[in-house]
This record gives sequence, structure tokens and C-alpha cells, in this order.
Amino acid sequence: MQPVKTVDIQGKIRIGGNKRFVFFAGPCAIENREMVMETAAKLKEICTNLQVDLVFKASFDKANRSSSKNARGTGMEAGLPILQEVKDTFQLPILTDVHETWQCAPVAEVADILQIPAFLCRQTDLLVAAAQTGRAVNVKKGQFLAPWDMRNVIDKLRNAGNERILLCERGTTFGYNNLVVDMTGLVEMRRLGYPVVFDATHSVQKPGGQGTSTGGNRAMVPYLMRAALAVGVDAIFAEVHPNPEIAISDAANQLYLSQVKDILTQAIAIDDLVKKNLEPLDNAIPVPVKTPITEQPCFSNIRIFLSDVDGVLTDAGMYYAESGDELKKFNAHDGMGMQLLQKHGIKTGIITSEKTQLVEKRSQKLQLDYLIQGQRNEGKLEAVRKICAQENITLSEVAYIGDDVNCLELLSAVGVAACPADAVAAVKSVPHIIHLSKQGGKGCVREFTDLILSKI
Repeated sequence: MQPVKTVDIQGKIRIGGNKRFVFFAGPCAIENREMVMETAAKLKEICTNLQVDLVFKASFDKANRSSSKNARGTGMEAGLPILQEVKDTFQLPILTDVHETWQCAPVAEVADILQIPAFLCRQTDLLVAAAQTGRAVNVKKGQFLAPWDMRNVIDKLRNAGNERILLCERGTTFGYNNLVVDMTGLVEMRRLGYPVVFDATHSVQKPGGQGTSTGGNRAMVPYLMRAALAVGVDAIFAEVHPNPEIAISDAANQLYLSQVKDILTQAIAIDDLVKKNLEPLDNAIPVPVKTPITEQPCFSNIRIFLSDVDGVLTDAGMYYAESGDELKKFNAHDGMGMQLLQKHGIKTGIITSEKTQLVEKRSQKLQLDYLIQGQRNEGKLEAVRKICAQENITLSEVAYIGDDVNCLELLSAVGVAACPADAVAAVKSVPHIIHLSKQGGKGCVREFTDLILSKI
């Protein structure tokens, strides 16, 4: 499976990165404290024994009901203390829905993941408010959206300063009162570079199928769950109730709490098989040489251009003099390209894992705006975040070129990313990265700068 970002929850759970799936589970609505605590206790026991990471899910308000007469739950004021009790008692991360912008801040004081309901997935103000809390955001793809349309949702969250993004599939409208799951859509969404969650219980809904309420077919849940895991997803979302028949919402598609252990046991077997034995198959999938025209990055927004050194500004060769001094070979055309960007008002800089006087001298000669050395892996991204804060811009206004795995986090986060022709396979697999024709140290940076200048 194609690698995606990992999203950290509470410093204990990591979603994505081809790890075992995380289970998001709990009752559809908070009906009362006793039912919620009973469900949380049993789910914690099951998941601990099966070695599955659990995120507890329950909604304090079911705002999207078929009829105004249907029960909606306890509400936020009564519901959040119950979720806090679950969190404290069972040491579980919490996921719950938000429907309005004003809810995001108080909900984020309890919840570790804010969930955007499917019908609200394009509400810009709600997405921005959720992103600005700093919590992870799980966005359910609208039943009316194509998988690749979630790119616009990602951009809204990233522009608000949040990279902790989860994309959730919950079925697509298929005629009246029916949903269908396109398993290829899970692959398409995962190619956007963020973990994908499969909502197994809402995907079997029959929206409005019972006139004033939604119907469903819970018997199909285990089958769709196993199919999604066989395709390769990062988390499973399932609503669970001790007695679904009397649940105030989603009674027809919630799982029986008593059946969860058996369903999860089968799911684990499939997930382990796929992520352990079938992973090499993804290496056979050709990486497109060009970014599709419909997904071209926005060059006109670029305010800062940053480059890696070894393998980008140089040919990755390690040269040593008799004295033991390290030497590096830079390309003059690359330097001119960065200076041309400066003339057009774009600031330039170098960010590299190594720390040498050679690079410092090269930076001084080119009069670059930024030189950041000694930053590895996530350190590069954090360093660029600080630059963005200083310049009062977002990561979407940064262009970066890198060639190796220590550049992955930053390449995945910036607005425009590029790599040399001889970059490693993992870098070439970064979603929407631009594959340049020139190799490191042989004019690839100039090729990238010329491309930017031709677009602005």
C-alpha cells in the first residue's frame, strides 16, 4: 500500500503509515451515561485483548435527523461530561461530531478527534474552526462527492494550519434511499496522502428508507469492513450498541456489542495479511511522471522557495580532500534560479539535515533569506512552520524540493513539492509531487525555479 502520513492521537495511537487499523467505535448517540459507560468498558476489554487501538466515539447531538420529531441525544452541555468520564475512566481517546463553528473550541477541550459530518464536509467556516483547535479532524466524505474532491477539503484544513487530517468514506448516494461503496474510491482517497477511515455502519444505511427515519442492513457490515481492509484502510469506524433495536438513532445498522469481538477477530486476520504480505504489490504500481492537470498546485501563491542540499543542490556524492575536508559540487544554474526567484519577490532558502561551513558559504554567496541546517525528518517541517509564522504565511505558500526519506514530512505538507529525477521511490510517491526531468546537482533546482516563474 502507498505510504501515507501518520496522525498521532494522545502520543499513544498513530493512525496511518501501514500500521494495524485503529478502531473508532461506540454508540451513535449519547442516550444516557449508563449505556455509554457499559459500551466503553466492553469495547476497551475487547480491543485490549485483541491488541487493537481503540478510539471511543459517541455523538452528543444528532443534528441530521430524518424528522424533527426524532430524538437527538443529550446535547453538548450534558454530553461532554460523559465523554470526559469515558476518557478519564478508561484512558481512551474521544471522537465526536461538531455541527457548528462555535462548538469546536469547547468540544476540543474533551475530544481528541473532531468529526465533520458528511453533509457538512464542504462548510469552509466549520472546517477552519475545527482545524484551528489543533485537534485531529476526521472529515466524512459527502455522499455526493467523488473521492478526489476531498483534495479541496484537505486544502481548507491545511490552509488553516492543521495537518492532522483523516478522510472518512461512508458510502455514496446510489439512487433513492440507498448507498453504495466504491472500493476503488478508498484507494483514490488514500493517494491524497492522508489516512483513510472506513465507516462500516453508515455505509449500509438506507437514508430516509423508513419514511421518518433511516433504515439499514447491519448484516452487511462485517462484509464491507473486511473488503475495505483488504483494499487497505487505516481505521475502521463502527457504531456499536448493547441493544441496537432500541437505539434512538441508526437502530438498523449499529452493531450488537456482543458481536464485536468475533467481527474484529476476522478483521484483524485480513488486515494483518494485507499489510504484512501484500505490501510489495504497491511497488509495482507505476508512479505518474506528471501531476494531473486537474490537480496542479497553485504556483501563484508561492512566497518562499526552499531546497534540500545533498542529492538536490549537489549530486549526492561525498568528496573528500587529502586533508579530510569535505567537498561539495554545486550547480551554478541552480544558484541563478534561486536568485531569479528573489527578483520576483519570492524569498529563498536552504533546509538540510547536515551542518557544514560549505553550505553556509554557498548560502551567503547566493544571499539566501534562510539557512536551516541540522534538521532531520519531522524537524524540517517544524522549522518551516516557524518560518511561516515569522512570515505570516501558511505551508501552502511554500515550495520545496527534496530527494530522500528525511524530506517526506515536509514534501507532504507544502503547497508545491518537487523532486529530482533520481529521488528515492518513497519521495516519488508523495501525492501530487512534481517529478523533474533533471537529476540532483545537474540542474533540477533550476528546472523547478523556471517552472515556478513560468506560472506566476
